[in-house]
Amino acid sequence: MQTLVREPLAAPLDARRILRGVHVARLSLAAAIYLAALFVWLRTEESSTLVASLALVVAMAFTAASLIYTEFYKRPAGRTFLYLQALFDLALVTAVVHVTGGIGSGFAALYILVTAEAALLLTARGVVLISALGIAIYVAAAVMTPGGERDLRFWLRVGVFAAVAAGCGYVSAKLREQSSGQEALAAELAQFRLQKADLEELRTRARRLEAVAELSASLAHEIRNPLAAIRSAVEQLSDSPRASTDERALSALVQRESDRLSRLLSDFIDFARLDAARWALIDAVEITGGAIALAENHPDKPADVRITRNLPRTPVMIEGDSDLLHRALFNLLLNAIQASPPGGNIFVEAAELSPRQTPIDGAPFLAGGLAIRISDEGGGIPEDIRKRMFDPFVSTKRGGTGLGLAVVQRAVTAHKGLVLVDSTDRGSRFTVLLPRSTRSPNGVSNV
Repeated sequence: MQTLVREPLAAPLDARRILRGVHVARLSLAAAIYLAALFVWLRTEESSTLVASLALVVAMAFTAASLIYTEFYKRPAGRTFLYLQALFDLALVTAVVHVTGGIGSGFAALYILVTAEAALLLTARGVVLISALGIAIYVAAAVMTPGGERDLRFWLRVGVFAAVAAGCGYVSAKLREQSSGQEALAAELAQFRLQKADLEELRTRARRLEAVAELSASLAHEIRNPLAAIRSAVEQLSDSPRASTDERALSALVQRESDRLSRLLSDFIDFARLDAARWALIDAVEITGGAIALAENHPDKPADVRITRNLPRTPVMIEGDSDLLHRALFNLLLNAIQASPPGGNIFVEAAELSPRQTPIDGAPFLAGGLAIRISDEGGGIPEDIRKRMFDPFVSTKRGGTGLGLAVVQRAVTAHKGLVLVDSTDRGSRFTVLLPRSTRSPNGVSNV
């Protein structure tokens, strides 16, 4: 059993993906102002054209350096790097405002976009610092501009900038709070690597389940037909007019137990047939949400047990069977519900993983993956059960078949994924790792 240690990250969102959009927007703005200076403002001052030209050249150089740092060298976008991005864009917007008419420029609203950028990349404190600096630059430009009008309209614009800054700071804090669980999950998995012995143990477990599944199917088919014949015969005997009250009671007992055994055999057959029958490109985030919705309305769920979710906002595509994956996740949720104490909480977190953050290097995680964690606040899994919990017919529940976790293991293995477990006396955490698809919905490879 592997134990995972939480270490939260600093950045509130996927900075690398946001920076790509920032780079495109920055270059588009600099190029547009430069072209406007050349072809529209033919009578403008030479200094303005010079500023526009310098802004384009410096923006291209700075963006190229940023891309080389994050995309070519694969360096993490740290706090200093993100502050530099926001400060540079603040300077670029100031240059644009200067070229297009100073404090009266319609491009002054671009300061709002810089504040929004800071909200996505920085903490709430960083948003306040960047927006305050932008407002200070704007007001200073008005003070230093000869004949600059600081009328009611000007101060209303400053007030709008301040209001947007406050709103963006609030949004930044909420985004950071919501994504902290996903980041912690990705961070701990990035530090976790399965050794060769661990991988061999997982493969051995999968082979053992396959062998047991084949044996279960054979035995179930051999037992099911005689059992049906016995039940039918007992039912007919109980319907006989000569049957006594005791005989009818015993017949009812035999029928009831026969039905229970028949359901058990059906479970064995389902377990044996467990495989990805409808292989397609599916959204694992959507399937996780569907399993949560079903679990929240399940009759076994007490009203005071709460399920809290923290899932990615964008789809994560994997190759597999949606019904099979839904069944595996629902089984884990149902186990968490049954293990939860009164008033307990169940946490469902999911985080996208880069190839470097997965516990296995190379295939099948060449395109990264998705980690789905289901945690409960129950008493944990008994020590003597933990090493056998994925074996069929091992159960701590009265009347349970012991196939729930075996089904989870087989379903995740069918999707070329992994199941990691961390259990203490304060609860259990099951982490399902699924490889991201290497092809897009239109069939083009993403690798």
